[in-house]
Amino acid sequence: MMPSRFGQHSIHRHLAKVGAFITGVVGGVFLLILLGVSLVSSREELLESTSALASVLASNLTASVAFRDPGTAAELLNGLHSAPDVIRASLTLPDGSAFAEFGQADLSLSDGVNVRYAETLIIPVALEGERIASLSVVVDLWPVYQRLIGVSVLAGLLWLAGVLAAYLLSKALNARVTQPLASLAAMMAEVTAREDYSRRFSYRENNELGLVVEAFNELMMRTEDREQRMESMIAALVKARDDAEAAARSKTSFLANMSHEIRTPMNGVMGMIALLKRSHMSEQQSAYFETIERSSEALLTIIDDILDFTKIEAGRLILIQEPLDLVDSIASIEALFSETAKQKGLQLHVDIGEGVPRQIVGDPGRIRQVLLNLIGNAIKFTDEGSVSVFVRRIHDDVSPRLRFNIEDTGPGIHPEDEERIFGEFFQADVSLTRAHGGTGLGLAIARQLATLMEGSIGYQSNPVGGSIFVFEIPLLETPPGEAFDRAISAVTASQARAEAARLARLTNADAADAAPEIAQKANGSAPRYDVKVLIAEDSEVNQFIIRELLADFVTDIEVVADGVAAVETFKSKAFDLVLMDIQMPKMDGLEATRQIRALQRTESINPGCLIVGLSAHAMSSDREKYLAEGMADYLTKPVRPTALQEVLDAYFETRSL
Repeated sequence: MMPSRFGQHSIHRHLAKVGAFITGVVGGVFLLILLGVSLVSSREELLESTSALASVLASNLTASVAFRDPGTAAELLNGLHSAPDVIRASLTLPDGSAFAEFGQADLSLSDGVNVRYAETLIIPVALEGERIASLSVVVDLWPVYQRLIGVSVLAGLLWLAGVLAAYLLSKALNARVTQPLASLAAMMAEVTAREDYSRRFSYRENNELGLVVEAFNELMMRTEDREQRMESMIAALVKARDDAEAAARSKTSFLANMSHEIRTPMNGVMGMIALLKRSHMSEQQSAYFETIERSSEALLTIIDDILDFTKIEAGRLILIQEPLDLVDSIASIEALFSETAKQKGLQLHVDIGEGVPRQIVGDPGRIRQVLLNLIGNAIKFTDEGSVSVFVRRIHDDVSPRLRFNIEDTGPGIHPEDEERIFGEFFQADVSLTRAHGGTGLGLAIARQLATLMEGSIGYQSNPVGGSIFVFEIPLLETPPGEAFDRAISAVTASQARAEAARLARLTNADAADAAPEIAQKANGSAPRYDVKVLIAEDSEVNQFIIRELLADFVTDIEVVADGVAAVETFKSKAFDLVLMDIQMPKMDGLEATRQIRALQRTESINPGCLIVGLSAHAMSSDREKYLAEGMADYLTKPVRPTALQEVLDAYFETRSL
């Protein structure tokens, strides 16, 4: 059966209507022609018969006219009573005078006479070839039209009957074609709804519809085959995706574990270096330990690059937006590289242009990371000349931007490598004799960080020799004065205190003086604090190192080896600060933190005590996760003396001895 959704627009009804329409048009035209021919022939026949009668009458009237006998002429004209279609006749002399008449002079007064359908015949009355009078005969044609109207009505009824019969017959005969089409359409709709491509349509007639059915079945067969292959491919892709996600998770887990496992012994190595550097050593021993320290720093840089790349690749790197002092940050970077540049005989020049705001909003750590990478590369690859850093504001009222140009006088980069240097694990010098190390991830990470900050990094060849790296980011300014202070207070409490302490230490002082000051504090001349510290750390090496690093700063230190002991010790003694390792046996640092915070809330035990996390984990969102658990701050291993110093400055500056 035909699907009901086709309704009056089905092919079955359409074909029946077409057949009826064609029949109606052809039959109608035929009937019109037939009626027209019938009308003309009937009219001509009537006029011819009347004309013949009038001619005979005219011959008989010749004598009456010749002898001027109107009475006889009138009697002859009265003989036209036997011709019912003649409604008037008159005999007129050549001078126009009436000689004899038949019928009424005014035709409009005759009953049943339609003047519009009357026609006049003029017959000459001649004597010896000379016209002596004219016989005028008026013929009534209305009966002819009446008969034609009757025939037309009958023909119209027959035409309607024929059209109806054609519609019904066409509808009945077309069912042989439309019924299979309707069934085919229903099957196609069902196939579409159920996506079951195994269906086939059966039709045995060898005609055009049979070709359509064959094509449909062929399409279904190929579609079914394609669907089977596609399902197999999708299953393979899903498996490949799951395998890739599992591999990515395994890689992330592996990198996190490797980071933890490498950073834990590195904490011991670098901690012991820091402790040994405080002791009295010979110049040669100092040189040895400087080499070990630089190698450790290089190893940590490589680890950090790989972890950053993994975080960005996994889409787990989260940028923060907080106020930062741009001038101070650039000054600290300049102080960091000034000694290295001086040792290589390079001039390090920083130029901050007019209009560059002191305070902006952004991710301080990531902006600093990009600048450290670009400036560090410039110094590393430049053997003579200078490295210049230009900071400019791009004046754009719609979207102002901050541009950093890092220019050097080094060897430059080959044109073929100008874009490739931003690729992953790419190094311009891959020879066995290359002079500089590195993972080849620095610029790739810098570009990805710039993109995440809605900025960009590009390379330009320096016309005077060397390279120019251009780093741009959107410029988001903070209002000066009190507005900036309010923006600072919007940052989390720990970040705000640390930032305030750092800004206080650098107020009205050259940033280059900060490094010697920190080094002096690390060497034992830093102020001591009246603070009791609980160290929760399972590694004995790390216990020893952290205790020794803190020994010059605080008055009272106690060490435990797991989270359970940390909670119990916290209950029994008063502490100002807990340095909590994250990964410990029996109870990890996060659970211990939760329990300590619960004790502070419910039992008011050491309510002012702060918890600072310690972990070798450095994957994405670690800091945010630990702070969300109630920690005031978070330090990544290896823990440096300067990091401990900054924590104490930030939280206990008022309690220094």
